[in-house]
Parts: sequence; structure tokens; C-alpha cells
Amino acid sequence: MNDQKRTKVEWTPEQRAQHRAIREAFQTWHPGPEELIASGEAARLGLDVVSFPARELLQQLKESREAAGLTLAEVSARCGIDQPALSRLENGHYQNPTVDTLWRYAAALGKRLVLSAEDVVPTRPPGAASDGGRAAKRKKPTTRKKKA
Repeated sequence: MNDQKRTKVEWTPEQRAQHRAIREAFQTWHPGPEELIASGEAARLGLDVVSFPARELLQQLKESREAAGLTLAEVSARCGIDQPALSRLENGHYQNPTVDTLWRYAAALGKRLVLSAEDVVPTRPPGAASDGGRAAKRKKPTTRKKKA
């Protein structure tokens, strides 16, 4: 049996309202990070989704470093970023690394950082309400017949 006590999270009314808004927005809409940013919903809902593409890139760079047999100390000497910072970078402790940092790290591994922009393909049907589908879920008022 689990003897650990669960600590109850105490939310302010504002936090509860924000949490409810986020849950409602994604009941029928399941966007990727790029679409969240492009649609403006990430900013409106206070979500931090910027770091996702950087995490994927950093994982690839870490795998390249390990495959090349390079230590963090060797890469640090090549790119001028101190070893603890490189470790934090590889392990996802930097939420939003700069392009300069990513460029220097990639160059130290013999890689070239290539940036591009692509159109985001929306997952929301064209013309759908930006309210996460809540408008369609609202019940229409019904009239009841009175008993005679």
C-alpha cells in the first residue's frame, strides 16, 4: 500500500480560471507547438512552447557529440561555453537557448546550424471558432410545455 500522502495543491481563483480555460481550449483541438505559437493561443493562454524545437535539436547534437567520442570538456574548449553550461544545455535545463549558443555548440561538433521557416498546417478546421469549440457545445434554450 502507498503510505505517501498527497499534498493538496492550493490554487488561487485566477489559477483555477486559467487552468479551466486551457482545458476547455484543448477539448477538441490538439495543435502542435508550432500551431500554438502561430495561432496566438500559446501567448493568450500563457503557455511556454518555444523550447520544444530547441530540445529536439539539442538531443541530436548530444548524440553527435557522444558518437564522435567527444567529452564536454573538449567541446567546451572548442566553443567557449563552460562545461557546466554545456551540461545544462544538453540536459534541457536551459528553456530557451540563444541561436548564438546553438550555433557555437553545433560548430564545435563540426555541424552547421541551418534555420528555415515553413508554413504551419492548422489542425483546426478552416473557419472554426478560436474558442476551442465551446460555441458549438453550448446548449440551445428549450421551452417546456406547462402541465395543464
